Amino acid sequence: MVISKRPKIGLALGSGGARGLTQIGILKVLNENNIPIDFIAGSSAGSVIGAYYALYENVAGFEKAIRKLSKKDILKLAYANTTRKGITGEKAMEFLMKIIGNKDFSDTKIPLKIIATDMESGKEIWFDKGKLSEAIRASISLPGIFFPAKINGKFYLDGGVVNPTPVDVVKSMGADIVIAVDHTMSSPAKIKDPSIYSSLMRAFEIIRTQIAESKIGKMDKNVILIRIENKKMGDSYNFYNKKFISKGVKIAREHLEEIKMAIENWENINYS
Repeated sequence: MVISKRPKIGLALGSGGARGLTQIGILKVLNENNIPIDFIAGSSAGSVIGAYYALYENVAGFEKAIRKLSKKDILKLAYANTTRKGITGEKAMEFLMKIIGNKDFSDTKIPLKIIATDMESGKEIWFDKGKLSEAIRASISLPGIFFPAKINGKFYLDGGVVNPTPVDVVKSMGADIVIAVDHTMSSPAKIKDPSIYSSLMRAFEIIRTQIAESKIGKMDKNVILIRIENKKMGDSYNFYNKKFISKGVKIAREHLEEIKMAIENWENINYS
């Protein structure tokens, strides 16, 4: 007897700063092609876009808001509320909350987990309850840039510190097939006259890449990896570069047949 069964599909949306905008383009293509999404796990940049998609099941409003931003707007959002200890991130969060809304995890249409790092223990934390804004603020707390997020008396760092591409998280949620978007280093970057700041950022990139490679190396054939090429060090912070969205569309289309085949092959399992 042949039983038609649709697999549960999960999205693992990775950290990567501005390169995370490629995920807008990727989700547009998945949405246009009616690829169903049952679970989402997001780390850092992936937590923001993942939360929006989990709430609204599309990225149209998010893309519209991002495309309106100029370089000047980005700099204002990034460096407002700066103290000697770093950037508080208040203005950036105000902007994000205007897009996402004052929502809880319970408001999402798609089950969502957001990854952050417990600053005291160094352990990986999966947020799935409470205010989305608090979990997102924790997940984007890039070391050396934003203040650590404080939730219920505990401090949290960027999710990319412990799990840049959270495949294992979305699999634990019940996903049979995982579409994973990875923004870690894919090739060496050209280094010219590095500063303390660029050295710190590069060190973080190296750490993220080593962790991702360790986790991705354990993946099975039911994981479709969409790896975003990362050649320029400054790419992570160019949030005004709208080409990332177009790049996401292009690369998603390149993987579309692979995704469809994975779903089709799963549906055609023979049960005796």
